[in-house]
Amino acid sequence: MLEKHSYLLQSIKKQEAAINKHLEESIRKEIRDWSKHSLEKANENYNGFPPCPYAAKAWIDNKVDIQFKYDLSPEKLYENISHYNDKYELIILVDLEYEVEPDRFHGYLEGINEAISNDAFHNKDIYVMGFHPEDDTNEIIESDSFETEVDDVYSMIFIQRLSLLERASEKLRSKGYYDRTYGNYKVDEILQKRNKLFRRLVWQKEQRKRA
Repeated sequence: MLEKHSYLLQSIKKQEAAINKHLEESIRKEIRDWSKHSLEKANENYNGFPPCPYAAKAWIDNKVDIQFKYDLSPEKLYENISHYNDKYELIILVDLEYEVEPDRFHGYLEGINEAISNDAFHNKDIYVMGFHPEDDTNEIIESDSFETEVDDVYSMIFIQRLSLLERASEKLRSKGYYDRTYGNYKVDEILQKRNKLFRRLVWQKEQRKRA
């Protein structure tokens, strides 16, 4: 009986693994297709820039990693923050068991950024932001015509080096990327919060050098 029970458990686990593998492949393809469709094309609302000017090159150079989370545990997020893999410029954590309330979801990530800045993790030079399936649509990004082929609903957490983001933002600012007022995306508020965290990071590094 025990052998039969063990065999059944192994069989179920193999089936689940096969289902998860197929789902992950489908989601990876969907994210890549959505990036091409909505983020990598020149957009007049972004002064002729693509919404994410560095996205296409990051994909081409294999600098984007996509990982998956199937439970409520924050362990996988914490692991990526504490031991960030610098082989990548962006790690996307696809969360299939996410906080259903968008405000709580984004508030949690803001709290994580504060915790990172206050030395709660091994690594301070990290910034996280998220996409929630119930977020308001960014009306200046062309995404309405994108058709999803994945039935499962998921959120995404984007994990990056804070210093890399700030350097990229400064380059784009000098080129006029942020000189726009159209749309409901609160870009100035986001940039101010992120820059505050970056200034704190720089100050902390200077203090350590003097110690």
